[in-house]
Amino acid sequence: MKQYTKTINGKVEIKPASRIVIKKDGMQIINPSEELILADGWEVYEPPIIEPVPYQPTERELLEELIKEDFNARTTTSNEDALHYMLIVYPFEHYIEKSLKVGQLVTHLDRIYRVRQDILVVLEEQFPSVDTAALYEVIDKEHEGTVDDPIPYNPPMEIFEGKYYTQFDVLYKCIRSSGTALTHDLFDLKGIYVELV
Repeated sequence: MKQYTKTINGKVEIKPASRIVIKKDGMQIINPSEELILADGWEVYEPPIIEPVPYQPTERELLEELIKEDFNARTTTSNEDALHYMLIVYPFEHYIEKSLKVGQLVTHLDRIYRVRQDILVVLEEQFPSVDTAALYEVIDKEHEGTVDDPIPYNPPMEIFEGKYYTQFDVLYKCIRSSGTALTHDLFDLKGIYVELV
């Protein structure tokens, strides 16, 4: 709603047209036209433009960000620490158009991954998945890899000889270390890397 301003008796008044009453020729004009308002000495009011104050992080926020940057730059974080501190691991999207080093961590779709090789430029379409097993390996809760505590197999994932793995409620024993992250289901790797238990 358009407003008008006028200094009356040393006081600045700001009003919409509906609240301005003009006295003219002994009469009071209610709801005057803009022409009458301007002729009476009122001016169109332009509210001052207030520049927003740039956000200044607190010392605590700055310290938290420094800790996050330090943690995310590490390449030797244990799987246990990676899972424990997953909330401060940067998401994959944070690194798009940037680089990653072997051992760094990223999160994607509520899972955490370790980088398997240096990535000079992270591409948006190369997010952690089975299709990028050469770049990222999923980190899961530490398991002993025994019959009683098998390791859940979630490709892409490297497997190790002598360890036990489960996938789709089926138990497998690894008969040969893969040496790299695998993308196939364990059922398809029978006789090559695993055997049914």
